[in-house]
Amino acid sequence: MAARQRLRAALYHRVSTREQNPRLARAELRAAAAARGRRVALEVEETASGRGSVRPGLDRILDAAQRGAIDVVLVQRLDRWGRSTLDLLANLRRLRSAGVGFVAIAQGLEVRPQHDAVSDLTLTVLAAAAEFERAVIVERTLDGLAAARRAG
Repeated sequence: MAARQRLRAALYHRVSTREQNPRLARAELRAAAAARGRRVALEVEETASGRGSVRPGLDRILDAAQRGAIDVVLVQRLDRWGRSTLDLLANLRRLRSAGVGFVAIAQGLEVRPQHDAVSDLTLTVLAAAAEFERAVIVERTLDGLAAARRAG
């Protein structure tokens, strides 16, 4: 693959609610791409649950990977890519099979298309932690709602 093509990055950022402001993440992702010498070929921001399977923005990234339009995906943190361990790992498997790398900049996680045991273990543990974090958030929300109902 030509050097010019190897510089293509996709930036992906997901927020869970419309009240969240993606501006800081957008700036961090652009700076990370520039620091790595990557040209931003695709930039996607969307509002969706990290556990949900209906994420048109993520689908655009995966489609670009399959078409050979990008070489690496940059996200702020792994949980922005997804919170379901199975979905997260399946989507990363799709990137890898297309020869596309993945970087979670805040965690210093870089997954190359070629498998290596340490990256695979780290990725799986962090994916499970993201799903656990979501489960704790759901529990806290349900506890808060139950307390509010009891209080009237």
